[in-house]
Amino acid sequence: MEQTKKHTGFWWLVFLASTAALIFAIYSHWEWLTLILPFQTTSFVKAMNIM
Repeated sequence: MEQTKKHTGFWWLVFLASTAALIFAIYSHWEWLTLILPFQTTSFVKAMNIM
């Protein structure tokens, strides 16, 4: 079987941006900070090529 290289750079950028947003939300005491978690976890899984 042939394995193709998947480009995961976009998903790493989304993960880093959502991590920065989560850190900012924690620092600023934003009450809806849990809305960032689906973006962070999904982008991490896609960047690690698990899904």
